[in-house]
Amino acid sequence: MANIFDGIRVIDFTNNLAGPGSTAMLADFGAEVIKIERPVAGDDIRGLAPRLEGQAIFGLWSNRGKKSITLALDDQRSIDILYRMIKDADVVVESFKPGQMKKFGLDYDSVCKINPQIVYLSMSACGQTGAYAKKPGFDIIAQAMSGQMDLTGNPSEPPTRLGVPIGDYVGAFNAAFALAAALFHRLRTGEGQYIDISLLDGMVAMNSTLEGAANLDTHPTRSGNHYLNMAPYGVYNGKDGQSCVISAYTGKAWIKLCDLMGRPDFATDPKVATNPDRVKNIHYLVENIENWLKTFDDINDAITAMEGVGIACCKIKNTDEVVADQNLWERGTLIECELPPSFKEHRTFKRRGTWIYMSKTPAVQKRSPDLGEDNYYYLTQYGLTKEEIDSMESEWEARFQKP
Repeated sequence: MANIFDGIRVIDFTNNLAGPGSTAMLADFGAEVIKIERPVAGDDIRGLAPRLEGQAIFGLWSNRGKKSITLALDDQRSIDILYRMIKDADVVVESFKPGQMKKFGLDYDSVCKINPQIVYLSMSACGQTGAYAKKPGFDIIAQAMSGQMDLTGNPSEPPTRLGVPIGDYVGAFNAAFALAAALFHRLRTGEGQYIDISLLDGMVAMNSTLEGAANLDTHPTRSGNHYLNMAPYGVYNGKDGQSCVISAYTGKAWIKLCDLMGRPDFATDPKVATNPDRVKNIHYLVENIENWLKTFDDINDAITAMEGVGIACCKIKNTDEVVADQNLWERGTLIECELPPSFKEHRTFKRRGTWIYMSKTPAVQKRSPDLGEDNYYYLTQYGLTKEEIDSMESEWEARFQKP
């Protein structure tokens, strides 16, 4: 077997990032992912900024390795074709608002009648059941409702969104795992099943303060750059705006840092001797560590000194520095990838690579498709002539708007 999911066909009805991210991971490991997109406009993510030659960079990444066909779900001709495609498929993934797929006759119950062994996954903001089910499926909704925003930022300032759409990524990773697990179950039993993945559920699962709030009446909230239960474990500032992260909250690491700073007395100072003491007196701790860091003109020298005695630490990099990190290019965390045929000025672009390394079945990231690039290849297999495909595309051109 060249790839784990060789021979697995996925019908992908997803939009934006969470759903497309999950099916892209299956494509990385060999699945044939057929992306069903709106005519003319395509996946919503194709309309985002930034753009290269007028096309969205995020769309190129989240739809990597897939095939693209354009069909209108309110057109019975499209539905008839999709029924035939689903009969030959292993997986269906959709990210519409709950209940929307039923209007098209493409919900799980309907699809099961066509293909009883199908693995069917629905991705939404808050799940398919409960009072929140109808809320729109966006990352920022999940961040806010999960308590994550209230935990992010400085205590004296308003809640802050996380710097990346982490709810979408968590949803994508959870969905990819669930699909792999369901396919493994089907391999063992012959049974397909329905999977309900919620961005909110994933973000709540990441909220590590919930148990304390529920069981200890702790009322956790924003703690800025320092943790509520570990210290030193946070961001520390040196001279001229230089910053680093230091993790020395264990007894052994703390004594090493005390000795390195020339303050062995801190090891027995009642304000900072133990981890609970340091958490309680965080401002005193930060002031003294930062006074030491500011004795270095270059914070990298302080980092070298700390690493020399085994203290976990690093400089805080900006994204430009990450892009220039040669180690990440050598490892394949960052790669240069081929662009779709519609690009004229550029033939490749730089992007994130795979982050899962397997010795026998490595991931292979392939280029993303142009919108509708595979219409002829697939639609002719299901009974349409090229002339009929051209006619439908012309008809939809007048009905759908470009992003």
